[in-house]
Amino acid sequence: MLWSEIVKQKNDRRLLRDINFLSFWGATVLSALGDSANYILLSWFIVDVTGSEGTLGTALLCMSIPRLFFMLIGGVTADRINRKYILIFSVLARALVLGVFSLVLRQSNTHFVMGAVYLMATLFGIVDAFFWPARDSMIPQLVPKEQLAAANSVIQTTQQISMVVGPLIVALLLHLANYRIRFLTIAAVFLGSAILLTIMKFDSVADVTKPGDEIKSSALQDLAAGIRYVITIRPIALIMAIAFFMNILTPGPLSIGIPVLVKKLGWSGSAFGYLMGAVGIGAIIGGIITGLANGFRGHYRLLAIFIAGMGSGIAATGFMHNIGFGITSMLVVGMMMTMVDIPIIIYIQTVSDPKMLGRVMSLLSLTSMGLGPVSYALTSFILEHGIANAQTVMITGGTLMAFTGLSIILFRDLRTMEEHPSWKNVDSHKHRDVEGV
Repeated sequence: MLWSEIVKQKNDRRLLRDINFLSFWGATVLSALGDSANYILLSWFIVDVTGSEGTLGTALLCMSIPRLFFMLIGGVTADRINRKYILIFSVLARALVLGVFSLVLRQSNTHFVMGAVYLMATLFGIVDAFFWPARDSMIPQLVPKEQLAAANSVIQTTQQISMVVGPLIVALLLHLANYRIRFLTIAAVFLGSAILLTIMKFDSVADVTKPGDEIKSSALQDLAAGIRYVITIRPIALIMAIAFFMNILTPGPLSIGIPVLVKKLGWSGSAFGYLMGAVGIGAIIGGIITGLANGFRGHYRLLAIFIAGMGSGIAATGFMHNIGFGITSMLVVGMMMTMVDIPIIIYIQTVSDPKMLGRVMSLLSLTSMGLGPVSYALTSFILEHGIANAQTVMITGGTLMAFTGLSIILFRDLRTMEEHPSWKNVDSHKHRDVEGV
């Protein structure tokens, strides 16, 4: 949402005056900046040092598999422990890991360094498993439901700005400093995020989870209850299925196919940074459009078209032979990605029981992030064994996603998802607020 549009609305103005929201917002931006920069720098470090697609795939697997195993536990934890402390621990842990890794880079033994890379990736995966459910389930406790569209648009859009700045910072660091300084710079960014989170005042989840609930049920029972809850709400179950297919087809081609393609085209690491930065710029544009369209409320059928557009953008990169065409394709991917993600998050935050929100968000994070290992392993296997080249991987993965998106419109649950009582109740509250102004 454009800042001028936010200021014009009474409810939205309060977001910019709330110190808790502003602290959370700033911490989220810095965390996204650190994540983006670290992802780009680590990927290029591996390709630059080893030149192996398989090694890059292994590192991404080390990051994703722990995330897969711990994600559901992270959701239960977010429903039991103060989410502010979970976030602080997460960003501080990442800063510490990067600081230690920068010291390891003093070693000249390549095998030792690559072992440290795999360990760092594993630790990041574990920390991510707790960070994302806590972050996404925290927003409804910071703002009322009628402000969720504005809050999510602001956070997601500015987070994407960080994802643009991250690759640009990496592109600059690749020219100006050695790898130790680069990783230490990113560690400092995570430290800044932790400082902002300490400023934020946030009550524990006691207002959401009744005292004693934690004692009466085990973590496994809570997890099972969360899964049963998701299954009973058919639109949310459909969202999980959509995320499943999207994240089987997307992570591998984007995370492995793009850097390999850049390398084989003879381009520099800066070109890789610009391409990934284009995804962030596209996401900013998509976030602005989504905010102005009120999260596409009343038009959720468009999500099918947006998913198809994202797949088309990925497929187009397979035909990339100059940087301008590649940047354009990645702009489309980023724009469509945000125009799908924000409405889905708003919907889940609106219709889910607050007591279950941490677990529901962890299941979404599991399907959106935890399935990365399958995509990474498949992409690495295909490239490493010469079954197909990077161009073919991009074209095939993107085309399958486009067909998946178009097929979703056939499901009745997508066409009727906005008839959920909790969703309609927010509309009635907004109508009464307008009448009272």
